[in-house]
Amino acid sequence: MPASPLDVIAKMPMRTRQYVIIALCCLINITEGYDMMSAAYTAPLFTAEWGAPRTALGILFSMGSLGLAFGAFAAAPIAERIGRRGVTFVALAGITISHALSAMAHSMEMLTFLKFLMGVGLGMLVVSLNVLVSEFANDDRRNLMLSLLHTGFSIGMTISGAVTGLLLEPYGWRSVFVVGAAINIVLLAVLTLFMWESPAYLLSARPRNALPRLNKILTGLGQPTLSELPPPPPRTERKENRAMALLSSDVRRLSLLMWTASFVYAVVGYFLLNWKPTVLVDAGLTPTQASFAGVAQGICGSVGHIVVGMLAKRVGEGRLTAIFFLVMGCVLVLFGNVQASAPVMIALACSLTFFTVGSYTGVFLTTIAHYPLHLRSFGVGFVVGIGRAGAVIGPFIGGLLLDADIGRGATFVFFATLSVIPAVALLVLGRAIKPSAPQAASV
Repeated sequence: MPASPLDVIAKMPMRTRQYVIIALCCLINITEGYDMMSAAYTAPLFTAEWGAPRTALGILFSMGSLGLAFGAFAAAPIAERIGRRGVTFVALAGITISHALSAMAHSMEMLTFLKFLMGVGLGMLVVSLNVLVSEFANDDRRNLMLSLLHTGFSIGMTISGAVTGLLLEPYGWRSVFVVGAAINIVLLAVLTLFMWESPAYLLSARPRNALPRLNKILTGLGQPTLSELPPPPPRTERKENRAMALLSSDVRRLSLLMWTASFVYAVVGYFLLNWKPTVLVDAGLTPTQASFAGVAQGICGSVGHIVVGMLAKRVGEGRLTAIFFLVMGCVLVLFGNVQASAPVMIALACSLTFFTVGSYTGVFLTTIAHYPLHLRSFGVGFVVGIGRAGAVIGPFIGGLLLDADIGRGATFVFFATLSVIPAVALLVLGRAIKPSAPQAASV
């Protein structure tokens, strides 16, 4: 019996077109970093313009995270109907529209609603891009390619910091959203022209013209074409409720541990993403300086993604991610309690970003390494979705604590203590569950 096209892609050396697809995903992922940070960097200005309290800003950040959760849960079922490429296009188009309308917002309520809609698109995008990269990369390079995908997030943070630093004072906070919309329009054009559909989706869902579309991909990868599609999976497997299958006996412990790690990470990580610029301003930096500090943090974040991708297989995905969580907790304590000059605070913020985004990448690598292929899309979707539910809580709790005047130090110690929980979950996972062997099952 001839090898499945999925087995061929998983075992063959990486070809130029595979690198192109992954580079496109990385470019598209820039929008996540830019859009996540655009509100955080501009927050001191639009809250001052409208006289909004910090609790209202916490709600805005939380609504963006709530949208991310909705989008992540919706991504896999929608992808079953319109494909990974289709989901990516719809998500990016929605983000572009939301960003453009944000530049015209005239109230905190309108900006909060648009932040929610933007979050829905980002949640769908995170799932579809991670699955696309995992399906186009071969087994040897998958971890590194996924870590490179996540550098797009840090590059987006860097661009957002640079754009905000350059435009905030001369043109105002709305200009940051205008540039964001323009970047997303360019990315939409790139996606439309160059992105391929997932071979796994073509084999599983068998949409119209699936065979010629699959053969086009195989030809582009230098592989022989097919005269017909391989036999479909058994009907019982195709009718499987894959959301419920995540709690079946063979993957239940994996799901619960990954959901715990993702949820608590998001509580801590999204508190930092949204409040770090404001904390730096409170520590004595100007909003422009805090924005430019985001450029340095974005560079450190990119390095963090790549370091995790390079070391993950050697150390073990779960074990390495647990180490990053523990060090992140230590740096959180320092960042919250040190009273220092602007360069020292920026250096601590950069270190914190390195370990925070490294932990983020590690959660995805661990998820994809352990779930069987036919559950991978739903597995990633639920890990992202449940994580983003935590992201709703983190910024809101941060706003309450900072508004309660318990002190920056106590607030950061609280979040540092939380970071121990995902570290323990991933260490337990590494002892109890071995990574899943690559499969050619449907996705």
